[in-house]
Amino acid sequence: MTVKTYIEIIKAVIFVFVLAAIGITALNGYAWMKSELDHRDDQLKIELEKNRRYKIYDAEYAANLARADTVIGSLKEDISELEKIADTKDDALKEALDDIKNNNETIFNLGQTVAELDENIRKLRTESSHVYKADTGDINEQYFIDIMYPLKDKDGDISNEIPYAWAIFYPNKPASEKWKYGIYQLDYNIRTIQTKQEDGNINTYSEVWFQNNKRKISKGIDVPIKITSSDFKQAPIPDKRFYLWAPHVSLNLDTAFGTNVDVSVGGGLSFNLSGYGRTKNDLSWKFIEVGLSTNGADVWAKFSPVSYNIGDLLPVISNTFISPFVGYGLDDGALMFGIGLSIPF
Repeated sequence: MTVKTYIEIIKAVIFVFVLAAIGITALNGYAWMKSELDHRDDQLKIELEKNRRYKIYDAEYAANLARADTVIGSLKEDISELEKIADTKDDALKEALDDIKNNNETIFNLGQTVAELDENIRKLRTESSHVYKADTGDINEQYFIDIMYPLKDKDGDISNEIPYAWAIFYPNKPASEKWKYGIYQLDYNIRTIQTKQEDGNINTYSEVWFQNNKRKISKGIDVPIKITSSDFKQAPIPDKRFYLWAPHVSLNLDTAFGTNVDVSVGGGLSFNLSGYGRTKNDLSWKFIEVGLSTNGADVWAKFSPVSYNIGDLLPVISNTFISPFVGYGLDDGALMFGIGLSIPF
């Protein structure tokens, strides 16, 4: 055998040893990473569950903004109860549920926010705001009175009063006809903000207020309504876990360098065996990946122990993995190293 042949054999042996070392390291790293990620996920789960509990935001003593208490679990019983309500006493809800069914939609969370008006709402003004034939003794003599809702400032003091309802007093009419009363046509508002947590679950924030735009003195003024409870029930989202068998074929873009090679950019296909994520098709990590790449002139086989989905950090680039790899030139036996990007099919 020639010296060149011996050199090629030595290169091949070195490549096999490097490949074996990387494989052993990858398996050990796999076990270590599984342990670390499981521990991290357990800690994260505790923190995220804490951040899904009911909370009132009462910076201005209004108590009209709350984070709902979100419970993760089966919605089957709750949806069944909702359907019973629709069937027995809520035709509008029944029509909405029928539309959901006909449109092949899925209810993935279900919630309710309860708010109440301050008990001081029944407070009457000391003086009437409008009178008619005052002190005449006329049968139609009347005194118009606003029923006010108090607005409080940051110190809890009443800063303003907004007319919510009205009453008319007729002093000269029979007892059964002395009072008329009613509620103004109010505009009720509910603002809902939903956020997505790191584990994919949803937090819901609700804010409730009304406006009396029928009266000039109150037009455009937001009147907070105190929230007394808010809760959501949400269908569970799969936890991240390891999949020993999660095969995918991926399209690759590689940047490589090594013996007999300066810097080469090429592309090709790869195949991975295992992964870690919510499902086999929603992975955060891929493990044990082999492939072939070419720059048009040279072809190399490559092995990558681990790939990370940078889409977890950059949502705009979804399902794009980055990984280090070691390669072997099939034309010249060159040992190569590099970084690759891969997109699973």
